Amino acid sequence: MTLYDADTVDACSWPQTPEARLARDYFVPLMKRGSTPFLSDRTTLRLVAMDDLRIPLAINEAEYDNSPLHSTWVRYIGLPVAAVTAEAYGAARAVVMRGAMRTLGAMLKAARIDKCIYVDHWLVLRNLHVSLDEAQVERLTAFLVEQFPGHAIVFPAINPASASPLLNTLAARDYGFVYAAHTRMTLPTQDVSRQVRENRRRDGRLLEAAGYRIVDGREMPDCAPRLRELYRSLNADKYHSTLDYTEELFAWTLREGLFQYKLAVKDGRVDGFYATHTSQDVVWSPMFGYDLALPQELGLYRGLVHRLMQDALEVGLTIELGPGSDPFKSLRGSQPVPRWSAFHVKHLSGFRQYAWRTLQRYVNGGVRPAANAMLKKIDGDAAVGFGPLTLPFTPPTGQTPREAARALREQVDGLEAALESAARLEGEARLQALSPLSQTLHNWPQPMPRVVALRERLTRLEQEARRKPVQAAAPVGAPPEDQARQLLQEATRWGDTSLVVAHLGEAPAPHLKALVEALRQAAGSVGVVLTATRGGKVVLVTAASEALRGMGVDAGQLMAQAAPCVDGKGGGSPEVAWGGGSRADGIDAALTATRRFVESRLAGPVPSGGVG
Repeated sequence: MTLYDADTVDACSWPQTPEARLARDYFVPLMKRGSTPFLSDRTTLRLVAMDDLRIPLAINEAEYDNSPLHSTWVRYIGLPVAAVTAEAYGAARAVVMRGAMRTLGAMLKAARIDKCIYVDHWLVLRNLHVSLDEAQVERLTAFLVEQFPGHAIVFPAINPASASPLLNTLAARDYGFVYAAHTRMTLPTQDVSRQVRENRRRDGRLLEAAGYRIVDGREMPDCAPRLRELYRSLNADKYHSTLDYTEELFAWTLREGLFQYKLAVKDGRVDGFYATHTSQDVVWSPMFGYDLALPQELGLYRGLVHRLMQDALEVGLTIELGPGSDPFKSLRGSQPVPRWSAFHVKHLSGFRQYAWRTLQRYVNGGVRPAANAMLKKIDGDAAVGFGPLTLPFTPPTGQTPREAARALREQVDGLEAALESAARLEGEARLQALSPLSQTLHNWPQPMPRVVALRERLTRLEQEARRKPVQAAAPVGAPPEDQARQLLQEATRWGDTSLVVAHLGEAPAPHLKALVEALRQAAGSVGVVLTATRGGKVVLVTAASEALRGMGVDAGQLMAQAAPCVDGKGGGSPEVAWGGGSRADGIDAALTATRRFVESRLAGPVPSGGVG
């Protein structure tokens, strides 16, 4: 096991793993220059090499002016004290609460609560975690205690949805746990309500309606100053966060492609953005911002969050949105998930151990229940895992993100195979095979491109199965009365109603007129749709008997279905309509469209997945 600093890290070897490559390309440059050129927090960065793992460390002494990212004291005392106001809690209660927290805070400072080594700390990236077995935890802990005997060892803000095995391994090696606030996640396999789907649909129209384009950040390489301005507009000005990112961090991560930036651009101006990083089947946004000076009615925030969610869900990955705006995110199907920090302090003095245990009782016994109550009001039964700490840890989301991604891929692969199998069937047998697939595909909770493509494939297969092949008409040279009898014998029927659909090839106008008149004289409810070609053009004629018109179908309606298929138009009376078009390759579609129209009017609704 080796500990590297900025001067020695060039000697480190790099295993061919995604985590090692990220440590080399992202963490090492930060370590060499220090944290402050990139963010406002002050911390010392180191790297541990153990087996094929490369584990980042952030080492703090007493930086009580840092953000919660690098200060236990600020997370549990500094920010909560600032949030206790007379307006929120009442004057008398606020005084008592602030006094109690400040007393606890003074004890924690005396116990040097911020003298910590944050293990597996990737700074602005929060969705990463190392996989360790018990022997590795024991070795790593002993090594860090030897190297830093005066520091508490902390694995910060671990998400049990992704890292329950790590939490359980740490618990087996006598680590303690303190609640570390919550995040919010949406798994691609998660069922969502009709209201959530409608909220997402509305959000999905906002940016385009406001005139915005979503642009890849690489297309605007000089946008770093604007991105920092927008980030500060939201995070420093609106939410009063003490953490700030420098323009250099935006420029570097944009230039090197370390994060994927998406920009909302209008008239050449960037008004909003988000950055993403994907790891272990989770998409996380370390940076997000928009111009608060613009009217809220534009829906910039809603539209950007929607696009951020779709970036993950459309490819079958989990999206982690972080805390904040909980009611809004809940209404988009985002589930709250608790985070837990694991700490090891057995090598410290008795007083410092007592301070950590006191902090644990205060947070787990007071802060956590308050968070649980707040989230229950917003999310109801979806707020899972916020009760008293119980072991072993399990994913509060039911599945881990990796399990969800794998299950989704397998499900879509199975649907694709089932569609191909159904395609080898014909007629009613195919429709029966497609019926359960139609229900699954058309009730899919996330509009993944693969699912959309399968829906389109399903619709084509259903149309082919319902389509009655167009029968060859009797030769034009035959008398119209004889041809009419043959067409009536081959007509599609619904009870007493017959629909004649046929393509006659090259047919002169007098023959068409006589044939239509012969068909109109037939007894009962009869509809007629005939096509012919003449000089490369398409001729259309539709007719409806008196009985069919009484059932709500006339010749004009039939023409309205057929003409667009051949890029044409037509008109006439309810009894007979004539038209024409220029696309002979649309004749089959024209006949099918009219047949399906009559079917929908006379035989009930079009089955799920059909055209309608």
